[in-house]
Amino acid sequence: MAVEKRARRRGWAAASAAIVGCGTWLLEVPDAFAAPIPNPPADASAPGAVLVGTVLGWLKWAGLASALAGLLIGAISMGVGHFGSNYSASSAGRKWLMGGMGAAILSGLAWTIATTLYTATAP
Repeated sequence: MAVEKRARRRGWAAASAAIVGCGTWLLEVPDAFAAPIPNPPADASAPGAVLVGTVLGWLKWAGLASALAGLLIGAISMGVGHFGSNYSASSAGRKWLMGGMGAAILSGLAWTIATTLYTATAP
């Protein structure tokens, strides 16, 4: 039994040494792969650029409309639950309100988040 355990340990040690050896070999990147990839600027002449802009505009308005709907549904549900002494409806209304507020915040900050991430990754 002890001999089998030692053999298994030696097998795992050999396998981990092989993995580490392959990992260090993979980390040595040749100069041909290290060359920077060209990043041409975006322009309006790209095929489908107008369609993408239109779709993004519709998504922006749909996000804001769904945030407003969440706020209204939550407010109505919370009011009905409060005045009707229904705790579960009031609790569900609070969840809708929190979801609506989160959606409104994300919709409002989407452009800022996207441009910040783009400028942070630009060379």
